[in-house]
Amino acid sequence: MPADRHEARATRRSPFARAAAAAALGCLWATGAMAEPVQENAVTAAEDAFGLAVGNQAIGLYSMSEARGFNPQQAGNLRLEGLYFDSPSAYLPPCLMRATVMRIGITAQSYSFPAPTGIADLKLHVPGDQAGVGGYLSRGPYADAALRVEAEAPLGEHLAGSACGSIDSNFAPDQARESTNTSVGAVLRWHPFEQLEVLPFAAMQNGGQYRMVPMVFSDGAQPPPEFDVRDLAALPGTSYGWRNVVVGAIARLRLGAEWSLDAGAFRATEQDRRSDIDEYLLGAPGAPVGHLVDALPPLSSASTSGELRLVRRFGSGAHQRKLDLSVRARRSERAYGGDTLWCYPDTPLTGPAASGPPASCGLPGLPASLDETRQVDAGIVYEERWTGVGSVGVGLLRSHYTRAIRSDETTQPATLATPWLASVRFTAEPRAGLTLYGSFLQGLEDSALAPYSATNRGEPPPATRSRQADAGLRYAPGQHLSLVAGVFDIQKAYFNLDAGGLYTALGSVRHRGVEASLVYGNGGLTVLAGAVRLRPHVERFAAEPWATGSEPVGPVPLEATLNFDYAPPRWKPLAASLAINHESARTATLDNRYTLPSLTVVNAGLRLETTMRGRPLTVRLDGANLLNRQGVHLSPVGQVLPEFGRRVMLSLSVDR
Repeated sequence: MPADRHEARATRRSPFARAAAAAALGCLWATGAMAEPVQENAVTAAEDAFGLAVGNQAIGLYSMSEARGFNPQQAGNLRLEGLYFDSPSAYLPPCLMRATVMRIGITAQSYSFPAPTGIADLKLHVPGDQAGVGGYLSRGPYADAALRVEAEAPLGEHLAGSACGSIDSNFAPDQARESTNTSVGAVLRWHPFEQLEVLPFAAMQNGGQYRMVPMVFSDGAQPPPEFDVRDLAALPGTSYGWRNVVVGAIARLRLGAEWSLDAGAFRATEQDRRSDIDEYLLGAPGAPVGHLVDALPPLSSASTSGELRLVRRFGSGAHQRKLDLSVRARRSERAYGGDTLWCYPDTPLTGPAASGPPASCGLPGLPASLDETRQVDAGIVYEERWTGVGSVGVGLLRSHYTRAIRSDETTQPATLATPWLASVRFTAEPRAGLTLYGSFLQGLEDSALAPYSATNRGEPPPATRSRQADAGLRYAPGQHLSLVAGVFDIQKAYFNLDAGGLYTALGSVRHRGVEASLVYGNGGLTVLAGAVRLRPHVERFAAEPWATGSEPVGPVPLEATLNFDYAPPRWKPLAASLAINHESARTATLDNRYTLPSLTVVNAGLRLETTMRGRPLTVRLDGANLLNRQGVHLSPVGQVLPEFGRRVMLSLSVDR
């Protein structure tokens, strides 16, 4: 789960839910044909090692919250079935998404306007033409328990539908002692004739957390200690609740081989109940930590977004041309502020919960405020492609961006930006199976919300200019092997806390790196390997406390992942998996004097793949951090995130 509680959701579940889950799965075995798999194998499904999340599995170097040292979701680089999508919440309803695919490097070139921070493409559970039901049930890690049921069926000659329901409890031990999230969703597929497909959908989640676990922040001057998040004290009476809704529709029209029209319109809302944000502020090593609680009133946010794309194709045979016209827009409102700060006496990091009533911190709370953002982008891309030779494409995008912050006390001057954003991309195929690629592109991207440790906590900063250049190769000599390797150079604005604790732009940050992915599959063996070497560098034009180093806190200089999935025919019905994930030593303080030690985590699993009454049945036993390695991670704003210890999960899925 994401660390920031603007981005993570959870609450408790009724005591009879587990029995109901078992009964529900028993009913599934007695039904007819099963739906598409609720539980898929991410290792064997992945096209590369750059990131895939499907079901409860997530693998790869990158995710929708981290790619090349940045956060694609916070940057506004979500796509829903390939179309621009904006959401005020970083944790979308589980019943909305079938999978999340990270598009990096050459795979991002298939999008009209790639994003410098990478693209996270969300996939819906689109119904097919057959009726069926599938189910998924899991227990662990720790006290987590989850149930998910999916169904799909034809509803007429040209109409089909899918529906999903899920419940998950105690899935966020790093955020609360008790948590629950329920989610429901549905997708319709209407295809009145072969050239037209329309996909209306809706999804909702509702939940909360109780007895909040403190968020721990480093002061940037001293390296944080190692600790187990489950040893942190949780204050009774603290809570956090939410309700998120996403609705929308996608339409695709194909008029022969020359014209195509894709359109999507989406509405996403988030309503948070009264929230208590418990915070620990680290100081000198071994000293008691500062302790405060930020009490937030009910807050709500909403965003309406979408994209219209018209494509005209010319030519045929070995030489083809394409003209891509696109308009995308968003209109978002985010409420924040109106909070009250309560201070408790300093406490040991892993000591007992504070006793006695809190006192006022003597610090002013933020006035209740509303951030209003409007953005309309219009662009054109022209591409030439020669079969067996390569391609070249150029694009130009005009963005019109406005942002205003209003409160009962004051109204800030509106921010206006109308940049022209250019892009160039190419591919070359010097021999069969080998593709060279490269691109240069500019963007206008958002940044992370101000953290709870800031004086303007919760405030969205304005969008800023960014740029990226990358190049590399993809080598696929046959159906069993695929290799991707590339270099990249990304520049963005650098946001952090200034000397007064205000979260604002302090300079620029540049990430240069080398990344690679290897996928091999043959004879029941699948190998998925990847690595990224990163060189982050920050240039400050404003003072940042303790910041005398040029390397920012947060990015990891070297990350590597190695995954094996082994399911040879002679092993049936058994299969095994192994994953090794490594992080190098990384900067722990703003003066770059201290580093966190390297961390290597080993995960493994066994599964039984069989059938019951003719329906595929999979039972998985997965273990994470089997060597029980200890370590901590640091976010760019200094939040300390401990590595979880050894843990196991048992899951069962019933598929078509």
